[in-house]
Parts: sequence; C-alpha cells; structure tokens
Amino acid sequence: MVKTLKAQAKWIQGTKLESETRRFKLIIDKPLEENGTNLGPKPAELSLQALGGCILFAYLYAAEKLRVDIEDLKVDLEGEVVSGGWTDEQNKKRPGFKQVRFMVQVKTKNSKGRIEQVHQLAQKVSPMYDNFSHPVKLEGTFSIL
Repeated sequence: MVKTLKAQAKWIQGTKLESETRRFKLIIDKPLEENGTNLGPKPAELSLQALGGCILFAYLYAAEKLRVDIEDLKVDLEGEVVSGGWTDEQNKKRPGFKQVRFMVQVKTKNSKGRIEQVHQLAQKVSPMYDNFSHPVKLEGTFSIL
C-alpha cells in the first residue's frame, strides 16, 4: 500500500517561511549570521531533526521487536555543509550536506552485542536513514500564480 505524505511551505516575508503538515505549523528561517531573523530552524537543520526523530523511532521499534529493554535514548547529529558547495567523486558540484554523522546513546542493562542488533535493525527500518543513505527519485514542477 502506498501512502502519500503531504506538506506545504509558504514564504511569509524576508527569510521567514511557514511550513505545514497535518495542521502542524512550523516557522523556518535563517540564523542572524546568514542575514535571517532567527525565528526558526533552517531547512538543513530540520532535515537533521527529521533524521534524528526517525532513528529514535526505529530504535524503539527494533528494541521492542528484539525484546531489548531501553531505559533512555537520545541521538546527537551533525551535518557538514561547505559554504559555496563542494565537489563529489563524480566531479559534480554539490550544495547539500557533505557528510552527516550521528551517535545514538542508549541506557540499557543489555549487552553491547544486543544493542548492535538493535542498531542494525533500526538502520534497516528507518525511512529517513534510507533517504539520507540512498538517492531518492525527486521531481519538481512550477506554476505561475
């Protein structure tokens, strides 16, 4: 079964945008040092937050499936961006993340080996992990208002 998720983003003024999905609204902006007004995270930061949330949901799913007790769970993420872009292995100029790293911290009484199993399963079932680690078919069009 295919499920379509929807979102909309709208320019408000200056660098302030508003994004909405399922009636949840979010302000998107740039930081002051990028000539923004710092009213919200920028898109790249939101993508890291989405990845982090998805990884944690996947960990919780994997832990339940593998019957591993987790007492506490958090993930720290960082993404490297290069001002002006960077060149990949195919000699293509890229404006996005050059690298993304994450570290999951788990409080548990289970062994490192059991948590490694959770980690592996979580990476297999996380949609955002998959999106970050494999190309996604993307199409874009426009219309004139």
